[in-house]
Amino acid sequence: MTKILVLVFAILALCACVYGRSVPQLRTIYMGDSIFDVGTNKYVKNSVSRCDFVPYGKTRYNQPSGRCSDGFLIPDLINKVIGLPFSKPFLGLKGGSQLPLSINFASDGSGLLDSTHSDWGVVSFNEQLKQLGQLANKIPMMNLNDFVVVISSGGNDIAANLQNLANVDLEAMLVLLEKGLEQLYKYGFRKIVYSSLGPLGCVPIVTSDGNCVREINDLVEQFNWQARAIVLGVAKKFPGMRGAFVDGYSLIKSYVENPNKFGFQNGGGCCPNCLSHKNTLSGLCRNPSDYVFWDLIHPTEHTYTLVTKEFMKQIKKIL
Repeated sequence: MTKILVLVFAILALCACVYGRSVPQLRTIYMGDSIFDVGTNKYVKNSVSRCDFVPYGKTRYNQPSGRCSDGFLIPDLINKVIGLPFSKPFLGLKGGSQLPLSINFASDGSGLLDSTHSDWGVVSFNEQLKQLGQLANKIPMMNLNDFVVVISSGGNDIAANLQNLANVDLEAMLVLLEKGLEQLYKYGFRKIVYSSLGPLGCVPIVTSDGNCVREINDLVEQFNWQARAIVLGVAKKFPGMRGAFVDGYSLIKSYVENPNKFGFQNGGGCCPNCLSHKNTLSGLCRNPSDYVFWDLIHPTEHTYTLVTKEFMKQIKKIL
């Protein structure tokens, strides 16, 4: 009887070992702009596009962490659901150290186009791809499939031209997005999630009396519609590729138009002067969770928490 039990336990141990190796550990990579940036620009010399000053981080941190909000961002919230530690900025990683389970390349102020805010000291989407390529070379090909690459990029390419929308080159943005997704596949990544651009016509910096600017939103919708087709098209084009598109645009727009319906008191911004290092506390609200936006552009943690639910729905579809 003892020999039989020993044999059974030995078989179970062997199965656990084999099956343990066959079940990948989910890991995350984040790319894009301030919607995902957890502090990248702190490591960029002379960067002027940063959120590492008071009162950023007011809700969750004793001091600013570089996140452009009052608290957690979408990468933080996704990782909490998955059970991963918070993502770490790629530029902050030390050579020779073990790679974290979640890595963040996103840079506040960056866009799909290299020219967007190029004089601000930001890391463009193309440069982030190059950095990710360096990382991919250090990871065994079989392990790259453990990663879900989540992207939020393109909003700044339009936001930088709000005074003259005719300067926005949607075609160039879409071409670079498609090339970027194809490059991720060449690196070996197989799970891609792309976030729509938000309703830029509804951000406090452009709204009047809470009314969204239709002309801006029409342009954003045009991009989102084509971007969605590219993301899903690339996923069909390449064997083993899985792609998902998150429509955060419609969600946030609905929050602005009907704040009370979604647990907000105000569709505007909590901190109207937070984009400047000077007088940032002027007009600061008491409860950021009552507002859809934290400053004149970036959403609050409350908004991100609601949108993260949609991210998780789409992530589950490609696992």
